[in-house]
Amino acid sequence: MSLTRIKSARTAAGLFSAMMINLVPLSAAAQTSTEELQLRIEELQAQVDKLAAEAAQQRRAVVDNPEPPQQPQGTQIEIGGFMKLDSMFSEYSDGNAATAGIGEDFLVPSTIPVGGEGGDSSFHSHAKSSRLFIKSRTAVAGGQVNTHLEIDAMASGQGDERISNSYAQRLRHAYVDWQMDGRNSLLAGQTWSTFFNVGALPEGMDFVGPVGTIFERQPQLRYTRKIGSGSLQLAAENPATTLYNGSENPYDDSGTPDLVLRYNNSAGDFSYSVASMSRELAYDSGADNESMRGYAISVSGKYQLGRDDIRFMLSSGNALGRYMGLNGYRAGIIEADGDIELIEQSGGFIALRHFWSDEWRSNLVLSASKADNPDSVSDTTAAAYQSMQLNLLYSPIPKMTLGGEYILASKEIENLSGTLADDEGELQRLQFSVKYVF
Repeated sequence: MSLTRIKSARTAAGLFSAMMINLVPLSAAAQTSTEELQLRIEELQAQVDKLAAEAAQQRRAVVDNPEPPQQPQGTQIEIGGFMKLDSMFSEYSDGNAATAGIGEDFLVPSTIPVGGEGGDSSFHSHAKSSRLFIKSRTAVAGGQVNTHLEIDAMASGQGDERISNSYAQRLRHAYVDWQMDGRNSLLAGQTWSTFFNVGALPEGMDFVGPVGTIFERQPQLRYTRKIGSGSLQLAAENPATTLYNGSENPYDDSGTPDLVLRYNNSAGDFSYSVASMSRELAYDSGADNESMRGYAISVSGKYQLGRDDIRFMLSSGNALGRYMGLNGYRAGIIEADGDIELIEQSGGFIALRHFWSDEWRSNLVLSASKADNPDSVSDTTAAAYQSMQLNLLYSPIPKMTLGGEYILASKEIENLSGTLADDEGELQRLQFSVKYVF
């Protein structure tokens, strides 16, 4: 019982006593004996004292045995994203510009034209990369359940620039992540491939960035186990096969998921990730079918230099294919006898980020990739890509970024027969962007 209630009881007892004394007639016939009245007052006082003692005992119990802090109840919802405008001046050394959307909205190395007559210049602006996400966090016994749903309009197949620039939204992320306890978690849904260390990707205006980066997002089931200061991840991810000389791109005939094993850790200011992948490359054309198992590895990381940092990634293997450089190369080729020959590929980047001040910063990114194609590929098959990006970014207020970026990228094709007059094309692009995160 609270002190207020105890005081009220005492006050009531006093008033009761006064009323009883004043209301009792003075006549001897109706007057209650003084002894009886005094006895009732003492009984009421005893009850008040008892209540006060019980309240004091409860207060001592709370002090001696405090209740544990209450866990948050229900589900916490977070809504966020960003708004972004990209405006680009592009100049191609060979032929016409890339097809509308793909290659124009962001750098897609495979769309750089090679061997055309003269160059082509164009201006293009869009807001398709603007993004919206909804996240949730729910406390459960021993851990937490997180969900993430995210959409944007990049690479949309619906919409055009004639009247309203209306583009359909597409699914980026949709997954549930069950944090079972402090050491184990299980993720199910669509998100970045476990083979891709997103934390190593350089900061830039372009939607993807370096031509030699791993970049893949797909449905998967991923288990993560914390080991000491690091973590080990094992994932089974959605398969797809891209092959030269095929009638489909991609083929969806694999009988097993892509398997990824990855280890993450850090040492001081250096954080790193080592990932390995094994996947089946398969096709079934009706008349022929074949499958082979390939492999790939990727090492990436970031070294913090005060506010500045250096980021890197190096990947190699005969199963990279669609995982590297937005499918700049296919994973293999269907030979004349129907067999699959896998193609060794490698790529990577190194990036330096430097802060000029609290508001100004720059990123320099150098990247390259190559494929060891067999002699059976066509003359126009991509053999190598290179890119360089240099930007200047300005954040006048929190979460706002204005910036410009210069991109120089090139594509080299095989031209094994030597009959093509030109075997390399180049893209120069100046991109300006305004981005606000909410």
